Amino acid sequence: MKPTRSTKPKARPIAPPDLPPALPTPLFSPGALRTDEAYTEQLLADWDVAGQSADHVVLDAVVLERANLAGTVLKRPKLRDVRLVKSDLSNATWTVAELSRVEVLEGRLTGFKAVEGVFTDVRFVGCKADLAQFRHATFRDVAFTECVLREADFQGADLRSVSFRGSDLQGANLTGAKLEQADFRGVRLDEVSLRPEDLKGLIIDSAQAMELAAFFAASLGVIVADR
Repeated sequence: MKPTRSTKPKARPIAPPDLPPALPTPLFSPGALRTDEAYTEQLLADWDVAGQSADHVVLDAVVLERANLAGTVLKRPKLRDVRLVKSDLSNATWTVAELSRVEVLEGRLTGFKAVEGVFTDVRFVGCKADLAQFRHATFRDVAFTECVLREADFQGADLRSVSFRGSDLQGANLTGAKLEQADFRGVRLDEVSLRPEDLKGLIIDSAQAMELAAFFAASLGVIVADR
């Protein structure tokens, strides 16, 4: 009888953006996002395209510093080997986005929408992403480190092996998410939306186990009373 093969995703080091040692800074910042436009191998500082819309935008080997992408509406954008530093993506809507080898450092992502996006080798570090929507998105080798994700929506998302260490997920919706081997140790989980079956394979610490036990006891109407 052949042994059953595990279908669990194997965690591996997250690949950083593959960027040239030095990137040229254009004399004139691109004034607008254009459909089917590719922005490659450049450093864009203080780029302001807030509220603009475009389809099939590609960012390849690009560093964005203090960029203002708030409220942008992008269909099928592709970011590959990109670093965003202190940039604003709040209330942006990126439909079916593909991000590969991307770092988002100290970004503002309040209300950011990336429903059904695909995130591979992506780091979010020190980001404010409350009310962000990642419903039905797929995450592979992704880490949220010390991020604020209060009331974020991860319904039906594939979060297997994702790390949320040091982040705040208070009030987040994780209903139906795949959480096998997801690392939630030290994460604030107050008032999260979860079903008992969603917890399979989730990595938590002992204090969180007690919190979740109390949460599910209360939701089931169980009365816990000491003598």
